Amino acid sequence: MRTVIVTGGGAGIGRATAKLFAHKGDRVILADIDEAAARNAAAEIVADGGQAAARRLDVADDEQWHEFGAWVLDEFGPAHILINNAGVMDLGGFVEMSAAQWQREIDIDLMSVVYGAKVFARQMIDHGVRGHIVNLSSMAACFPSPLEPAYGVAKSAVLMASQSLRIELRGHGIGVTAILPGAIRTELLANGQRAGLNAQEAEQWRSSAGGMQEFAFGTPEKVARVIERSVRHNWAVVPVNPEAWATYALFRLSPALTREVLSRVSFERLEALIPLARPVLARVAGR
Repeated sequence: MRTVIVTGGGAGIGRATAKLFAHKGDRVILADIDEAAARNAAAEIVADGGQAAARRLDVADDEQWHEFGAWVLDEFGPAHILINNAGVMDLGGFVEMSAAQWQREIDIDLMSVVYGAKVFARQMIDHGVRGHIVNLSSMAACFPSPLEPAYGVAKSAVLMASQSLRIELRGHGIGVTAILPGAIRTELLANGQRAGLNAQEAEQWRSSAGGMQEFAFGTPEKVARVIERSVRHNWAVVPVNPEAWATYALFRLSPALTREVLSRVSFERLEALIPLARPVLARVAGR
């Protein structure tokens, strides 16, 4: 039986991914800073006949990663698959976002991948496990825009880190995949922060723009299926959803054209479109 670790396993893509791997017969360990959510998801898996455990983990803390790795090894033996899914998405212009907000994005979205990959790649190597590491990048890695530059910078670094790690670990029989989701029906945007707003404005933003993710056509379950297939086939870079494939292809074809198109995007234009887009998307989604 394989041991599969999923960070951010308490909700969204992480929860769906843990359930899918458990359904396939793997033992899953759901790691999340929200321990209650992770335990709830693990309980659902066990109730459905799967094997699961939950553990609190702050993915931005290197020391906690080492403690977590030691616990996994002691309790279950060496891990076979690590899925670095946990992340946050804060919005705001490059200059508008504070240094602390930039650091938060880098710590959670990028350094968590570095910490986790180092701990569990070493564990796999030391125990001769021909395993797999999946890192959740994003369509934002190919999406230079004034809306979420910090998130895009972190996720583009995840994409490059994954490819570098793939080359390094190939000789050990360990695969590495970068997943690039597009718009997925999660609460990532609603749970993020928006720079430059007071408390009341931030709450309005979360209820309007953040709530738009509920109309996304991609679901966490779809991303989970892509992750499972990527591990099975050892794919390197896998966009999810048509918009992610289109952005990935456009950026590879013409970075200059991508920048020109995305330079038209602004918070003002986005906020003006939200009232118009919401009823249309609701009708298309059948809600």
